[in-house]
Amino acid sequence: MVSDCMSDQHNIDLLRQRRDGIREWLDDEAPYAASDQKHLDAHTPERAYWHHGYQAALTDVIDMLNRAERRAGSEGTPR
Repeated sequence: MVSDCMSDQHNIDLLRQRRDGIREWLDDEAPYAASDQKHLDAHTPERAYWHHGYQAALTDVIDMLNRAERRAGSEGTPR
């Protein structure tokens, strides 16, 4: 049980690091992104790219959680 909590915390820490890295990059490379919200406009390339990025992020999180689940399920099994 403690191991599961530690693994969850590790995953959360990794996600925070990724998020913070992206925030830093946005601050440096595209500071206007916080106020320029073209991704909210229907039928724009910005909206398509936003959705593409969001689905990619969800895929990353799902993959991370699946890897953690597979590792947890293999504990105690011979390799």
